[in-house]
Amino acid sequence: MEIYLPVADVKVNIFILLALGLVVGFFSGLLGIGGGIILNPTLIKLGVPPIVTVGTSVAQMVGATVSGFLAHLRLKNIDIKLGLVLIFSGFFGGGFGVFLVKILEEAGHFRTFVLSFYAFYLAFTGITMFLDVFKKEKKEKKGRSRRIVHNLPLKYRFEFGEFSILIPVFIGIISGFLAAVMGVGGGFVVIPALIYLAGLPVNRAVGMSLFQMIFITAFLTYFHGTVNHGVDIILALILMVGSSFGAVFGSAVGQRINKEVTKLIMASLVSIVSVLSFYQLFFEKSKPQPILNEVHNLISDFSYNHPELYSTGVIVVSLIAGTIISMVAHRIKTIIDIYIEKRRFKRG
Repeated sequence: MEIYLPVADVKVNIFILLALGLVVGFFSGLLGIGGGIILNPTLIKLGVPPIVTVGTSVAQMVGATVSGFLAHLRLKNIDIKLGLVLIFSGFFGGGFGVFLVKILEEAGHFRTFVLSFYAFYLAFTGITMFLDVFKKEKKEKKGRSRRIVHNLPLKYRFEFGEFSILIPVFIGIISGFLAAVMGVGGGFVVIPALIYLAGLPVNRAVGMSLFQMIFITAFLTYFHGTVNHGVDIILALILMVGSSFGAVFGSAVGQRINKEVTKLIMASLVSIVSVLSFYQLFFEKSKPQPILNEVHNLISDFSYNHPELYSTGVIVVSLIAGTIISMVAHRIKTIIDIYIEKRRFKRG
């Protein structure tokens, strides 16, 4: 069953998109990272223009992060001052990234750029993760890194600790830039950086990552929609349905798996996506892409004629839909958990 994506101007099987959303959400919940590293190369493979892939990937994350953020807010894993530094730094990095995307798209090089970024960046990330998993002697390296971080200037006392303000500024800029040009959540940058550079425990690092990404993704959705006209609300909602359900069950599985096994899964996943991106980049011809400003239908025309209103509407709809979908997904998970416990009780 194919569905027409009005801004992307392509037809894609809706069940493939839902399945893709489920897989992306599952790995996001399992590994604590944004699923864009899986989602975006796959959407490009399905024929969705890269400019729409990146903009829409960011838009679907607006709603997908709400549930996790609220949970961590209740658990007091949010430091408002630290979050504000991450957010405003992310705005700066993300804004630069959006304009870079516009320049590359107009020059006709954005597909090559984004696939190259995925291929080489994820290859480096995957190799680093594998080395971290299998390397036994880590204490000396950690001690040296700690000394460098400790000697940084401009220290500030946040609620979660005292460290240089340069650390969250750097993290925010990099994660915002990556979200803008790759359409990925900053989790695989923000979480490790806050743990190793700022010394935050894992639960607080995850909470701060989610807090930052709600605002960054909303900002970038608006920016991508008004500057690049690359946000497809239909595609975003379909992906959000799948990813929200997948994330609930992925997080449940993640709580039962050893951390080293989780790292190994993440390293393998990142490496596989890197190889696929290399293949798309060097061995697969790009499909003819629609010229977005020449696509005419009700939604596409509205997004071009009223970009500010359209982008704001996408953000509001994503927040509402993401909250509702997450509530339903959690309710279903609770029912399943109760059923499993009953079966165990009867067997016992």
